[in-house]
Amino acid sequence: MEIFRAYDIRGEYPKDINDEIAYKIGRCIVKLLKAKNLVLGTDVSLKSPYIRKNIIKGALDSGVDVFDIGLAGTDVVYFAGGFYKFDSGIEITASHSAGHLSGLKITGPVARPFGKGLGMEELKEMYINYKKEPIAKKRGQIIEKDVWDDFIRGSLKFVDVKKINPLKVVVDASNAVGGIEIDKVEKYLPVEFIKINWKLDGNYPNHEPNPFLPENRKQAIAKVKEVGADMGLIFDGDGDRVYFIDENGDYIYGVYIGGLIAKKMLKNNPGRVVLYDIRGANYLKKMIKESKGIAKRELVGHSFFKSRMKKENAIFGNESSGHIYYNFGEFMVENSLIAVLQIMQIISESGKTLGELTREPRRLYPTSGEYNFSLPGFKETDDLTEEALAVMNDILKKVEEKYKKGKVSHFDTLSIDFPDWRFNLRPSANDPLLRFTMEANTSQKVKEKTKEIIDLLVSLGCKLVNESGVTQID
Repeated sequence: MEIFRAYDIRGEYPKDINDEIAYKIGRCIVKLLKAKNLVLGTDVSLKSPYIRKNIIKGALDSGVDVFDIGLAGTDVVYFAGGFYKFDSGIEITASHSAGHLSGLKITGPVARPFGKGLGMEELKEMYINYKKEPIAKKRGQIIEKDVWDDFIRGSLKFVDVKKINPLKVVVDASNAVGGIEIDKVEKYLPVEFIKINWKLDGNYPNHEPNPFLPENRKQAIAKVKEVGADMGLIFDGDGDRVYFIDENGDYIYGVYIGGLIAKKMLKNNPGRVVLYDIRGANYLKKMIKESKGIAKRELVGHSFFKSRMKKENAIFGNESSGHIYYNFGEFMVENSLIAVLQIMQIISESGKTLGELTREPRRLYPTSGEYNFSLPGFKETDDLTEEALAVMNDILKKVEEKYKKGKVSHFDTLSIDFPDWRFNLRPSANDPLLRFTMEANTSQKVKEKTKEIIDLLVSLGCKLVNESGVTQID
């Protein structure tokens, strides 16, 4: 498996990433970034301690001090890297793939994004040509650091806690680190949290830590209905992504959450840029413009979003996948907790439920959510090789030919617009998968055209792997 990916380093331990590989990567990261220090956090996956141990050893042998914040999500590491101005930040995690894969996410100085086009290729080249170097005369040291007070205070600055009502909120932590953030912020809020799958457990005994899949949302939905909660939340494996469930048990797709937050953020910041992605963009663009903001589109991916936010001094960025980005001044990072706090305040101030706030947007600006298709001749777990890309490009050409009467754009691979519907096809950043999303003027058109595209891709040899399960409102 190719471990150097678009946004992170990821593979199976010890098949793809073993102790020696992790050690070398640790040495290469600090050498490439000319780091004198780094901040490091870890998820609860069973193999993470092995990678953590050897990344730390590589850094220490290079003379680099490691500030260890212990068990924490990626958003906490990114915040710490920016807030304390560390030379690098590393989260030991495989994100939502935690459990069967292991890996790490990296930032540069002051939480600068790191990935494809932003250092990953150089890191891979350095690793391939790695030559053993002597241990530094002054070896680095491990320093335990508690960042939680600063992280919580930094998150609370984005809301007015006094305007949050006594809500009842179900939270499914997926037995992962996202629950720690709720535990730390709970004392500041007049909110009753009903916690499920809370015990930290790298076996992930109750469900995979991937809320994209509908089956992993079932427990939270059932609990919301059982206790009559105002809403539900589900965190992924490393806590940097959160999914929202309304009081009726409906999953609220990220574009509708982003629209609510954009309106709130722009109320006191008119004229600021807000970034959105290609998936289900109509509603979010409308909300940004109506709120006197400047809507700008960006490629899917955290490194693209954060780099563009820095360039534009954007106040906010929203990916419909659940990654939500905030401007902390010197650094731009995703933060699930802020999004949760903001939605709580929005509900409280509006006097409406989350379902009521999003019902009309869902009806008037319906979207399919995201569908993933494997390519003919490839499994979804294979690498995204040149051969796979050639097959993918052939399929894309055939789709483009079929829909050539629409307005064709190659922004983020292939987007085609018609007067009453539009769709996007783009590859996974790492796997031989095609991702499909579409939106239309009516839910009936969404259903009709979604089936049409699915049938077309299947006829071309693709196989539907999974989908996000967005419910339509007629």
